[in-house]
Amino acid sequence: MSLFAGASKIAAVVAAGYIIAFFVLASGGLNAATEGSKVAAFIVPSRSVQTPGETGAITLILVIGLAGMFMLHRAGKSAGARAQRIMLAGGFGVVAVALMIGYLLVNVKL
Repeated sequence: MSLFAGASKIAAVVAAGYIIAFFVLASGGLNAATEGSKVAAFIVPSRSVQTPGETGAITLILVIGLAGMFMLHRAGKSAGARAQRIMLAGGFGVVAVALMIGYLLVNVKL
C-alpha cells in the first residue's frame, strides 16, 4: 500500500508541474522571454509585444479559470442539491471573474 501512496504523490507533483508548464507556454512564455524582456513597462499597449508581466497575468487568468472549471466538475459529483447549487454558482462566478480579467487585459492591450 505505501508503494502506491508514494507513487500517487509523485504523480500529483508531475501532473501539477505539467499543468503549470502548459499554462506558461500557452500564455506566451517563450514570446515574452524573447521579445518583451527589454521593455520596462508591466503591460505595453501594443498587440505586437508581450512582456513577462503580461505572461504572468495571463497564466494567473488561466489558473483562475481552471479553478472555476474544477468547481463546476465537483458540482457534478456532489451528493446534496444545496452543495451542488453552491458549487455551480461558485464555479460560474470564478469563471466569470477570469473572463472579466482577460477582457480587461485585452482592453488595455488595444
